[in-house]
Amino acid sequence: MNPVTDQRQVVRQVFTRSTESYVSRKAKVDRLSHEAMVRLSGVKPTDWVLELACGPAFVGLLFAEKAQSVVGIDLAQLEKAAKLRNERGVNNLSLIDGDVNSLPLTEGSFNVVACHKAFHHFSRPTHVLQEIRRILPSHGKLVLGDSLSSEDPAKNALHNEIEKLRDPSHVKMYALAELQAAVSLSGFKVERYEVFEDERDFYWWMSVINPPAEIVEQIKSRLIRSLPNDGTGLGLRLKGERLWLKRRSVVIAAVKT
Repeated sequence: MNPVTDQRQVVRQVFTRSTESYVSRKAKVDRLSHEAMVRLSGVKPTDWVLELACGPAFVGLLFAEKAQSVVGIDLAQLEKAAKLRNERGVNNLSLIDGDVNSLPLTEGSFNVVACHKAFHHFSRPTHVLQEIRRILPSHGKLVLGDSLSSEDPAKNALHNEIEKLRDPSHVKMYALAELQAAVSLSGFKVERYEVFEDERDFYWWMSVINPPAEIVEQIKSRLIRSLPNDGTGLGLRLKGERLWLKRRSVVIAAVKT
């Protein structure tokens, strides 16, 4: 099977299955980075905005308050996005079932492209960045938010192994330097970025995607074994019987050069 097609199917399966848990747990905890996406974009009332891999359109709905028009594209959770849009009476947000690897959009058709915490699911990240560049005009804005992994290669590798166990649609979380380099090498100039960090209980983290119980216990065991040297770079700590980890993410604002 074509690797891109296969990845597309896995993403659709994972995020369709976990829609309710994802929406109920992520809306509030990621609110600061959602708001940073809009703030760092410098969006104007005349702008057309595209949100890639929009999911429930948390970010797209915020952009709709500021922009002329917003389009969200994804393979899953679009029914939830439409429900939230309709409940809020938003009339300038459209939704498309589509693939980020082949955007059904014309060159220069959007002023701003946003993508929040989805880049680590892309099997062809460089290609997606090129697609983003194609549909932006000269000096168009990219705002890219994603979870971060360690700058240490060994910790980065272990972290990504565990993320893949937790979520089969996971491809790779990047270190901040890797993410900035990918953006720059794809024809964008990084203007600003902000890093966010919080701490979450292990079982909360598992409940977002809800992997099988045996996978949950396998992950917990591997994390506990990694504790002495912070082998995952997640700043793990045990408090009583509860395991806590740090979530780090970034929002990067860049301009097409």
